[in-house]
Amino acid sequence: MNWQPYLRASWELVMESEGKSQVFLDQELEAYLVHMIARNFRKTQFPPDIVCFEFLRAKTRDDYRDIGDSCLFVDAWDVKRARLVERNYYEKMGQIAYARAADASRPVDELFDRVSREFGLLSRVLRVLKPSVPHYAL
Repeated sequence: MNWQPYLRASWELVMESEGKSQVFLDQELEAYLVHMIARNFRKTQFPPDIVCFEFLRAKTRDDYRDIGDSCLFVDAWDVKRARLVERNYYEKMGQIAYARAADASRPVDELFDRVSREFGLLSRVLRVLKPSVPHYAL
């Protein structure tokens, strides 16, 4: 599969959202966000209402990363948000998922540890993209 078009489109989206939000990420977080969007560009499945059940199935760093990515989209775009959970549920679950992804790596993956700590910042950057995302993509 040729990832180049997805990476380019994702990079353009991140640049646009940083400009609109006036939240400027360093290269490492910016690159993570670009690759995360590219990796999930065609994804149609979001996490179930109770994300914590997904942790029972997760076994690998990539499983935890996928949970974190889904939580980041839900937190930023307010899509498929469960009604019976606290407002910060997806932020907390995403932080935990990325922290678990960091711990599942040996040695500990410093990038995932950082993404866990900066989850709110990444969500703020993504949040400004929501109006330009077609409704059928949500």
